[in-house]
Amino acid sequence: MLSGLAISGSGVESFDFRFSSGVLTPNDMLDSATTPPGRYVWEVARRTLAACPDADAVVVSNPILPIRGARLAKLALAGGPLPCPAVLTDEGTFPIAYILPRRLLDEGLGRFLCLLSVSRSAADAQLLSRLTGGGFVPRRPTALRAIGTLPESTPQGYVLGDNLEAWLVQCVNAVTLMRKRDDWRDLPFAAHHPGHAGDVLFFSLASRLVPDEHLAFQSQVVCRAYLDIFHDCGNRLAPIVLDIPPAPRNTDVGDGQYFIDSLAHLPPGVAEETFIVFSRYSKAYAKSPFNLIDHARFSLGDPVATFADTLYGRPPPVPHHTAASREAPLAPGAPLKVLMQLTGGWDLKTYPARDRRVLIRALIDLGCAVTVIDLPDAAADGATVVTAGSTAALKALLADHHVFVSVDSFPRISPARFWAIPLWPFSAARRPAIPTRPGARGIACRHPPCPAVPAAAWTIAPC
Repeated sequence: MLSGLAISGSGVESFDFRFSSGVLTPNDMLDSATTPPGRYVWEVARRTLAACPDADAVVVSNPILPIRGARLAKLALAGGPLPCPAVLTDEGTFPIAYILPRRLLDEGLGRFLCLLSVSRSAADAQLLSRLTGGGFVPRRPTALRAIGTLPESTPQGYVLGDNLEAWLVQCVNAVTLMRKRDDWRDLPFAAHHPGHAGDVLFFSLASRLVPDEHLAFQSQVVCRAYLDIFHDCGNRLAPIVLDIPPAPRNTDVGDGQYFIDSLAHLPPGVAEETFIVFSRYSKAYAKSPFNLIDHARFSLGDPVATFADTLYGRPPPVPHHTAASREAPLAPGAPLKVLMQLTGGWDLKTYPARDRRVLIRALIDLGCAVTVIDLPDAAADGATVVTAGSTAALKALLADHHVFVSVDSFPRISPARFWAIPLWPFSAARRPAIPTRPGARGIACRHPPCPAVPAAAWTIAPC
């Protein structure tokens, strides 16, 4: 639930928007797990102003709070004439809505709203002050009871935790940069989405699909371990390379904390000339029916406003049929060569051992030559075990096999998109359509979810 108010000389008009569960109407917004709340403030403001061309200002609710338009109007207008710009708060100091002048968006500054903290009204007021000329931006209390301690997961689908601190840090850093640089309007934006492999793949592909007029970012922060994927997938953003290990697969270090810690490892000069936006997973993506590439497109500024705009409304991609990318020819009497990648590097994304053994042995019994990536135990079942630590190594293996069986996002999507090899993807514990684009060449096989992973839990593997 999202809401906006259009303020004009003729009065106030309220609008309600929804995080879409599949339908995309003018009042539905693509539910993107990699999008910071401030991006939704921008999108609600944009759509509200589009619906009311004569509006002088808009009021946009805080996306992490479920507030309907009628309720927002009652809270905002109870105190008399509205100052603009301003931050509306609960009866304490928590921000519940933002009053934004139309000129902020008319001047092309909407993307700066992605930097809002959505938790500290003082920091958000300072950001709005810088965006609107440096004047005082008031924080206006409302009759809404104090928000108090926020839950770990919100009714809006946000997973908070250390993500709240990450949004605050990006806001404070942005205000600091704007104070130091008179040319802040022209400085580039960077999406902080450094890994893992499948995530870099999704953002890279998304960057190529966002129309120029909507692309709000010029760079992406990426770990060096995944830089080959970044380049091989044709990412149109400039890489800002982190020479530190990717975030751990477990929850010992959350994405928000990793973001904060990684800022000290940015290349020299980047922090002094770039607005860094925390763009890792902050919503429960398992609730969204949309492809993760569409999630990333929305994060980068694309409204993805209609079903026709989504990947499901587009024709399937045409693989790059080059001599180096075609599957190996199958000679008469020769065995079918099957390449298998059955682990994503952590238990949640590893095909169960017993089922794996049954599958490998069945294929060998059928006369197939089976090669397994990075699972030494598979040798006992008759498979050849290999490693594939780079995209170049994976390409070489694919070129020597006829069929690819995979569980993880980067290995399973890249062959279907870029190389002409049949794909047999396995998926479990989440919606298999989320990372897989329609029209991919192959067969999808959904394995029953693991009992320890409840449906729609935030711990479900995104890829």
